[in-house]
Amino acid sequence: MKIKNIMTREEQAKKTKRNQLIIGILLILLMAMSTVGYALSTRENKDNVNNKFRYNGIDFIKNSEYWYFNSNGQEFATRYNPKETENISVGFLYLKLNDYLNEPLYFVGNFPDANYELKRNLYPFASRIQDACINSINCSIENLPLKNCSSDNLIIIKEPVKSDKERINQEGKCIFISANLENQTIYTDAFLFKILGIN
Repeated sequence: MKIKNIMTREEQAKKTKRNQLIIGILLILLMAMSTVGYALSTRENKDNVNNKFRYNGIDFIKNSEYWYFNSNGQEFATRYNPKETENISVGFLYLKLNDYLNEPLYFVGNFPDANYELKRNLYPFASRIQDACINSINCSIENLPLKNCSSDNLIIIKEPVKSDKERINQEGKCIFISANLENQTIYTDAFLFKILGIN
């Protein structure tokens, strides 16, 4: 059997004081961590509020890098939301989404991001999607069919030439999206919102 050391009152007081100090520091740390955790969760909730909104009767929800929404029973995913495209001037377009329904849709221009943005969203409607050429645009690539604006649904994505401005316009059944490379995706989203009747 081990004999316990006898402590003086002074030693007992030091030990009690030390234990109280340790418990006090732990409580202060716990309170500080709780405050930081609450602040972070509040910020996260605010971020979630910013990742969901309603625009012209349609709910937009951001998940990772895409805005998801449902229009007329169909799911869409875009990089930008309609608020971000409000300042993009879209010329008069008489073509609507139904004009692409069960019809071939041709793309002119080798701009992968912008093309993918449109192809991903229009694929369910068109009977097929295919690259093509028109006049001198994209015709250097072998085996692409030559199409025209009077009879074929074409979306032509290109960069503006010299002093041309960025714009979206329609000539016959052709949609021309003319934008600098870094703006092409936001312009394609503006076009989507226009043909869906959202903007």
